[in-house]
Amino acid sequence: MHAVEEISAARSLWQPKIYDLVMLDVRRYSPGETLEFYEQIKQTSPRERVAFLVGPPTYLSLIWPGEVFAEAASSGQWGETVKRFLAVA
Repeated sequence: MHAVEEISAARSLWQPKIYDLVMLDVRRYSPGETLEFYEQIKQTSPRERVAFLVGPPTYLSLIWPGEVFAEAASSGQWGETVKRFLAVA
């Protein structure tokens, strides 16, 4: 598992078919910048799973937030939510 704070670091670290799940925080960057990276991932590695952090961080979406499907989770459940997404990735 790798975690980075900047989308530029994520771009340089990411490689096709290496990660089970990529999580993008859409609140931190411009929608265009995040969407561009998401499209890069999907074009290069279409089967790669991507999750979007869309809440404070109590919401997680498996689709681009324009059509948001949010799952509420309390602070104590955040780790379990991430584990569930990793399990299905």
